[in-house]
Amino acid sequence: MFGNLLNEVAARFGLNLDKAKLLLGSLIALIFNEKRGGAAGFVDLFRSRGMGGMIDSWIGNGPNDPIDASQLESALGSQEIDAIARQTGVERGVAASALAALLPGTFNTLTEDGRIPTGIPDRIRGFMDSLGDFFRNAGAGALGLGAAAVGGAAHAAGRAGDAIGDVAEGTVDAIGDAGRATVRTVDNAVDRVGDAARSGGIGKWLPWLLLAGLLIAALFWFKGCSKNEATPAPSTAETPTEVAATSVNPRFGFANADGKVTVNGQVASDADKTKLWDALVANFGDGNVMGDITVDPATGAAGWLDKLVALLPDFKAKGLKFDFDGSKLQFDTSAMSDVDRNALMEKLNGAFDGVQILGLDKGTDALAALREGFSGADLVKALSMVNIQFKTGSAEISPASMVLVRNAAEYIKKAPAGTRIEVGGHTDNVGNAAANMGLSGARANAVMAKLVEFGVDAGTLTAKGYGQDKPIADNATDEGKAQNRRIEYTLAQ
Repeated sequence: MFGNLLNEVAARFGLNLDKAKLLLGSLIALIFNEKRGGAAGFVDLFRSRGMGGMIDSWIGNGPNDPIDASQLESALGSQEIDAIARQTGVERGVAASALAALLPGTFNTLTEDGRIPTGIPDRIRGFMDSLGDFFRNAGAGALGLGAAAVGGAAHAAGRAGDAIGDVAEGTVDAIGDAGRATVRTVDNAVDRVGDAARSGGIGKWLPWLLLAGLLIAALFWFKGCSKNEATPAPSTAETPTEVAATSVNPRFGFANADGKVTVNGQVASDADKTKLWDALVANFGDGNVMGDITVDPATGAAGWLDKLVALLPDFKAKGLKFDFDGSKLQFDTSAMSDVDRNALMEKLNGAFDGVQILGLDKGTDALAALREGFSGADLVKALSMVNIQFKTGSAEISPASMVLVRNAAEYIKKAPAGTRIEVGGHTDNVGNAAANMGLSGARANAVMAKLVEFGVDAGTLTAKGYGQDKPIADNATDEGKAQNRRIEYTLAQ
C-alpha cells in the first residue's frame, strides 16, 4: 500500500527502508492520536494554522498540495518532530523533511474514499502492528502517546488507552527509571494478553486492571524512595539523550531586494559564521549586507556551507529569496523574472547533493506529491504545472528546463496502463498567428521527443500545436503572455 511512497522517500533522503517505515508509522500514530481528536483533530489543527486548503487537497481525489518541513513544524510543533527524530534515530532535519514528504500521500491514502476516518482503517492495521515493538520501546512521551492510539493495546483498550498513557507519562516523569520499568512491564503484559484482549471479555477490564497495577507499583516505589532520600543514586544514563535533544538544524535565510541583502541564520561555530559573512560582504558589498547569523555549538553541521559560498555570485538576481533549514532548501522566486529564475535553476542543477529543493517549480512539487496509484487525470494536471522554457523564438528547450522534462518522464512512466497523453504547445499573441501555430507545434514535438529519449513509450504520446488560439490569461500584460506561453498536457482519446 505504501511501497512506492516509502521507496521514493527513502531514496530521496538517503534513508534505509526500515527507517522510512518507522517515520511513516510515527506519522500515522500522530494522525490518529486520540488526545488530539484523532484524524478529525489532525485536520482541525492544520486548519487552525491557516493550512485548510492544503490538507483538504489530501482528502479524496486530485493532486496533493506539497508541504515543507517548516510548515509541518508550524502545525505539529517542534517537540513532536524532535521526539520522532530521536526515537527513529534519524537526523532531525532529514526527519522533518521526510515526514513532510510522506504526509500528503499518507493522508490521501487514509482518506481515499473522501472521508476522514474515525479510527485506523483495517487495511493498514497490519502495517502498524508490524511496528509494535518499536512503539513499545519508544516509551511514554509525545511519540508514545501517539502510538498508544494504534498499538496492539488499543485494539482492546480503545479510548481508555489514553488514560493509561496519561498516568504512565506522569509516573515516568516522577519516578525515573523505576517508573519506566513499570511502564515496560505494563506493555509486556498487554502483549501477552494478545488476541484474548482484542476479542472482548478480559479486554473490557484490561485497561483498568493495568492502570490499577501501574498505580500500585508507583506507590510502592514512592515508599521505597522516601526511605533513601538522603542518598539518591546519581544517574548519568539520560545524559546522551539530553545532549542529542539540544541539537538543532543549521539555518540560513537570504533575501535580495535591489542589491540590498538581508540574512539570518544559525551555525555551529565562529569559523562558519566568519566564512559565510565574509563571502556575503565580498559579493554584495559591506554596506549592502544586513541581519545577523548566530553561533550555537549545539547546531548540526552545515554540509551545504561551502557550496553555498561558492554559489553566492549567482544569487544576485533581484527578488531572490531562499531559506536553508537542515537539509531542505526552500526558494521564493515569485518576485523574479523568468530569465533570472531559469538561470538560477540551471546553476542549481545537481549543486546540492542530498538537499531537498522546493519552490523553484510548482509542477515538480505537485508531481512529488502524487500518491501511489495516481490517475491519469491527476498526472496531467500536475504535469501542466511544470514550467518548461524555450530559447526565444525557437523550439530548443532551455538547459534549465531539461531537468524538468527528465523528471516529468519518470512520472509518465508510472502512469496507469493504457494512459495516452497529448503534449500541447501554446503561445501568446505576439507576431504572426500562422508562425505561432508552427512554433507551438515544434515545441510540443521537441518536448515529446525528449520524453521518449528519457524512456517514455512513444506510443503513449502525441504532440499538437495550438498557437495563440487557447489563451489562459490576458495577452495585454507581460504576465498574461508568460502564462499563455506554455506546454499543457491532456489525456488523449
